[in-house]
Amino acid sequence: MRLSVQEYFQIRNGVNQISDLDKFNFPRGILHSILIQKKVENVKNSYHFFLKRGKEILECWRKNNRFPKWLNLTPVMKVRLLLKAMDFSTKEINKALINPDILDSKLSDLVYRAVTMDFVYSPIATKIQCVFGQIGERIVEEELKNLKIKFKREKELKTQKTPDFLFEEPLEIFERKIRWIESKSLFADHRVYEIYSKKQFLKYREIFGEGLVIFWLGCLEGIEVSDGSEFGADLKNKLLEMKIKVIVDEEIDGNPLKITEDFIMRYADCHRFPYNSEVIRILKNMGFVVEKED
Repeated sequence: MRLSVQEYFQIRNGVNQISDLDKFNFPRGILHSILIQKKVENVKNSYHFFLKRGKEILECWRKNNRFPKWLNLTPVMKVRLLLKAMDFSTKEINKALINPDILDSKLSDLVYRAVTMDFVYSPIATKIQCVFGQIGERIVEEELKNLKIKFKREKELKTQKTPDFLFEEPLEIFERKIRWIESKSLFADHRVYEIYSKKQFLKYREIFGEGLVIFWLGCLEGIEVSDGSEFGADLKNKLLEMKIKVIVDEEIDGNPLKITEDFIMRYADCHRFPYNSEVIRILKNMGFVVEKED
């Protein structure tokens, strides 16, 4: 889907939290991507300032059992600053985010709440972005195989800067003559496109020639990329709808963080999942629509 500048800014100005995704009549995946990009920009613009105030953050936590009101970061980034002020190493912090139980009960509860709420920087959110990226690449790979087009994947190539898919010779495909395809499970506004152009696309064109860049979660009108409309795969709906169905009669017990990660890893191929109320809460916090079935 291609959005006009007016539509884009209407969405960007109107989404500040997951519940705001329900306010717009656009595919949820597009809204989710725009919201995440907005949060990331906010963190990048303010994190260095808050980093200098670690002692104040720690003092407020110890005195009032809460973060300072002025600390307007995402839950996981707040926790990172607090643990850093407590002299935790980066490695120790990363371990705690994956397994909060290694901390004392008070910190463990804090970290657990953060990682189950933060749809941008939690390990769960990172896993979702990784899986979404894999889904986008899988759509391309399956389409190329159906068309009997030979290609090489990024991991097969030895050079440093390589696209996701490379052809030995330029091919006429999707009404373009291209040598490579790059897949991005993101929404492309001008800023995002410029960032990836400098990091990747311009280098690919210089080395390999013309290619096709796909932004599966849409783009602004006027940006010369694909929005994935050339592909008809059902898997696109996994990216655009962000919908998970759970069977109430098939309940599952266990560590909610591990169960959630397992659900996400199987999201592309599994259409129904067993029920767990805490896992449903986490998935909803991450931006998914969860539908219950008997």
